[in-house]
This record gives sequence, structure tokens and C-alpha cells, in this order.
Amino acid sequence: MDVVLKTQSASEWPVGWLDRLGIGISGFCLLQCLSLPLTMLFAPTVSVGLFSHEIFHLLLLAVIVPVSLLAFALGFSRHRNARMWIPAGIGFALLVLAAVLEQRHILGQGWIAAITSAGGLGLIIGHVLNLRGRAAPG
Repeated sequence: MDVVLKTQSASEWPVGWLDRLGIGISGFCLLQCLSLPLTMLFAPTVSVGLFSHEIFHLLLLAVIVPVSLLAFALGFSRHRNARMWIPAGIGFALLVLAAVLEQRHILGQGWIAAITSAGGLGLIIGHVLNLRGRAAPG
């Protein structure tokens, strides 16, 4: 009976991963399809006030950092695989760097977007490694 449970658990991992991938791809598709009409609709209000680039990025950072740190800490307490901290740490550093550079108007928006994207990619890689570590039998 133990063998059956382990086999089922191992076979569920690809399905869960594929589900997450499918959700991500579907969400990206939806975002892409809606982005142009929504951008045109909200462009005048988004460019001023609370949702200006600087404030909006700081608010996102204030959400991303604690949520990601909690996810990484909970995952690490289970799987003890420190590999995920490397891309995650680089991601955090790049996001904070982008926020500081944007606040001080040191670089243009293109560079800020590139640094922010690289930081986001680092966090995504860290989260993927964290999910894989949590899903691994063991």
C-alpha cells in the first residue's frame, strides 16, 4: 500500500506543475489580450497620482518582498534546498536597486524596466525552485 501512495504522489507532481503552467500561460494570454484596450482606457489616470511609476513600483515592492520571503521561508523549512536563495536574492536585489534608481531619477524608464524585469525573473526562478523542492518526495 505504501508503494501505491508513493507512486500516486510522484505521478501527481507533473500534473500540478502542468496545471500551474497552464494557468500562467492562460493568465498571460488574457493579460496580453486586455492590455491594449485597458491601457488606452486608463492611460490618463494611471500617469498621475497614486499609480505613477515611482509610487506604484514601491507599492508592488512592498507586497512582493514579504509575500516572497514568506513563501521562500516556508518552502526552505520543508525542503532545505538553499539553491533557490541565489536567484531569489539576485531578484530581490535587482528590484530594490530598480526602485532606488527610479526614486532618484538616475536612469531612464527603459533601464528601470529592464532591471525590474531581470529582478522579477530572478524571483520567478526562485519560486519555481521552491515549488519543485516542496513537491519533491521526501
